[in-house]
Amino acid sequence: MPEDLNAFIKARIDRIKALVSDRQGSHAYLEAGGIALTVLHDTVGGTHPLLAVLDNALKSQDWAGALAASRAVVTLYEQGGFKSPRLAIAHEIEGNLLDIAQAQAQAAEANKDDGQKQIQLAVAAFLAGAALEDALRRLCDAHGIAYDSVRTTITKLQAGLY
Repeated sequence: MPEDLNAFIKARIDRIKALVSDRQGSHAYLEAGGIALTVLHDTVGGTHPLLAVLDNALKSQDWAGALAASRAVVTLYEQGGFKSPRLAIAHEIEGNLLDIAQAQAQAAEANKDDGQKQIQLAVAAFLAGAALEDALRRLCDAHGIAYDSVRTTITKLQAGLY
């Protein structure tokens, strides 16, 4: 998790801790649950099983359930449970694709052969597009937005996010 995002998440976790003490009431549990939802959404995405539990507890005004789920969010955070191996791998792959695309674009700038230059630029554009499409897919997944996984384009993913 990037440092600046981690600082924001830690501040939210600290606020949840203050709100979930036994001396608090339903208003504090509602606030804690709302903040916990944002922590889950911003770290592991909208498909985490605890998000559904917390959301259902809040919608049904089950304050004990919201309290328990909020405390579970704090526990998972403290145990490092919000690091997504899938997301880390995706970031590494995208980073590598973008590094290769950058190298191809730089090589094209130095190339005197127009045919080779066009091929290098095409490779760079393809790899950059692949990284962008993967990032858009993950955004759609994180927000529960459906898309056709077989016939998806950057434009379709972008439209879905709008």
